[in-house]
Amino acid sequence: MNKNRLEAFSDGVFAIAITLLILNVKIPQANYVSGQQLYKVLHQAIPKLLTFAFTFLVIGVFWIAHHRIFAFAKVTDSILMWINIVYLMFIALIPYPAALLAENPYLPITIIIYSSTLFVIAVMHLILLEYIIRNNHTRHEILTDEVYRSAQKTALVGPVCYVLAAAGSYIHFYISFFFILSAMVYYIFFAGHAKMSQELVKIGETTKEEEGK
Repeated sequence: MNKNRLEAFSDGVFAIAITLLILNVKIPQANYVSGQQLYKVLHQAIPKLLTFAFTFLVIGVFWIAHHRIFAFAKVTDSILMWINIVYLMFIALIPYPAALLAENPYLPITIIIYSSTLFVIAVMHLILLEYIIRNNHTRHEILTDEVYRSAQKTALVGPVCYVLAAAGSYIHFYISFFFILSAMVYYIFFAGHAKMSQELVKIGETTKEEEGK
């Protein structure tokens, strides 16, 4: 399969998952809700709105990471496609644990389910990365060992944070959100400046040159 087609399919799954998140936020019936009642309803919707915004950014982080991974791949094969399908299955699942978390944000079990889903996605991300880089027929030829080590270290941050988030749910839900937020902040503000991201520019330039020939 053409790599661009695989990426387009993946983008579609990400788009659907990120759109389904808003369905957890219900709009009150305006014909029977007074101003005071509407305020109460909106106040009760705060956990759902926060969960929506939080999870929207989480999926955004995974989407960017997925884009970077496939920038390392020059071609795809059947094994890579199936690994990607399993990865996308859990991306599509995210709205469900997000809905559970929005309804019961203080229960350890909902936080564990949410964190576990993110953990599985992060592990699948690492598997995708390892498969692409360790196979000479899939990895881009200009990818160096230094870039591989940088990418591997970056990919390990997520699983560690999500395990700590699940464990922290038994102490206080703030601890869990702290670790999930820490992973998000790292990937947004720090991972983008790693050696891996610098090489993506070179790979992109090389691809354009090859297409222009």
